[in-house]
Amino acid sequence: MKKILLSGSGALAVTLLDRITNGLKKRGLDGQFSLTKCKVPELAKLAPQYDIVIRTAMLAEKVDKQVINGVGLAAGGQAAETLLDEIAALVRA
Repeated sequence: MKKILLSGSGALAVTLLDRITNGLKKRGLDGQFSLTKCKVPELAKLAPQYDIVIRTAMLAEKVDKQVINGVGLAAGGQAAETLLDEIAALVRA
């Protein structure tokens, strides 16, 4: 099971949490991931505990993981689908 950390706050983070969860389930990955959200300032401290990190804002601190820019998920459409495909590939890896 891959652990995913989503950084963000407010309504955007809740929307993206649902969008990622539903998108990965539609790609047949239900039960193969856990998804947790955190506030942006918490990201650097929490990131080492996760396999996949998705951000919705610029990071003030360096994170020692590959970080996916999740802003495109908010727009929906093809940009969101492309990002969901990228996240799904990381979950399968």
